[in-house]
Amino acid sequence: MARLQMTTLIRQHWFYLLLPLWFAASVNLHFVHDWARQPRFGEAAALFDWCLFVPALYALCYRGRRPAKAVAVRVVALVCTGVWVAGRTVPDPAELVLRELGWLRGIGVAGLLLLELGAMIAMLRIAFSKKADAQALVDTGLPPLVARLMLAEARFWRWLFRRRPP
Repeated sequence: MARLQMTTLIRQHWFYLLLPLWFAASVNLHFVHDWARQPRFGEAAALFDWCLFVPALYALCYRGRRPAKAVAVRVVALVCTGVWVAGRTVPDPAELVLRELGWLRGIGVAGLLLLELGAMIAMLRIAFSKKADAQALVDTGLPPLVARLMLAEARFWRWLFRRRPP
């Protein structure tokens, strides 16, 4: 039984099992590549791996199992993280493209923060509404346990604010 559950878990989330291998490959690239002779190739390899290949594999792993919008937001987050990882992989003197396009990461992170703020406001509106429903929170992408805990916390705060000091 446990073996079947582990196999199912591995099939569903294989992306996260392979992620440490990509980090190991980046560390290897950082220390083994001849940055003085081929700086463009090393930088291109790091950017390809972290900004195209890893996000594409994430989308491949979770397509059809998660909502398309959720996968798209996570892919953008992975691209922003990929720019950061590539910046750590490539030594400073070899950074050519990263120096020119590094500002795009800031724009991506700002956009992601705005999306997350909007999602948080939507979830709080549902949680603190008069007829809060756990299913409505689950429909936003929250796990059922987290949705029930959010509703319990909202009930606590409503109860606390309704109490008047003597």
